[in-house]
Amino acid sequence: MLESIIDAVKGQVVSTLTQQTGLGAAQAEQAVPLAKESIHEGVTSAISGGNIGGILDMVKSASDGSAGGGLMQNLVYQGIAGKMINKLTSRLGIPEAMAQKVSTIALPMILNKLAGKTREAGDSDGIDQGSLMSVLGLDAGSLLGGLSKGMLGGNKDGDKSGGLAGGLGNLFK
Repeated sequence: MLESIIDAVKGQVVSTLTQQTGLGAAQAEQAVPLAKESIHEGVTSAISGGNIGGILDMVKSASDGSAGGGLMQNLVYQGIAGKMINKLTSRLGIPEAMAQKVSTIALPMILNKLAGKTREAGDSDGIDQGSLMSVLGLDAGSLLGGLSKGMLGGNKDGDKSGGLAGGLGNLFK
């Protein structure tokens, strides 16, 4: 699901990055997959740490379409932004100050789109855990079952296609 969300906003993100940061189009284009990786790693880490509420709060904060206070204060978001800044500096050679600016622009745009998809998936116009889990490709019941069987879930034969690991694998297809 995240891949389709990023595909939907990629052009807008690249355009905004080139206009507001001075990055060339090629570097701006390369920044988008790094944002996806960072979001994937941050969400995976938060879920495995049992911080679904932090993800939910991040998505709710992103829904206003700005990088304002609530989003920047969210620990899950801060982890994702840190990962992205590190990737931008180490892989693309972008100076840290520029990388911070890029993450501050790109991540809220992507997370705002995720918030919109979450709102569409719900029974109301609100963002709730059920709609977030649906958009992320996770089933709350199987997630809780996976947590009770062990964080990675799977069956007695060692197949990891179920439980938390299977759900997270489906998130980024």
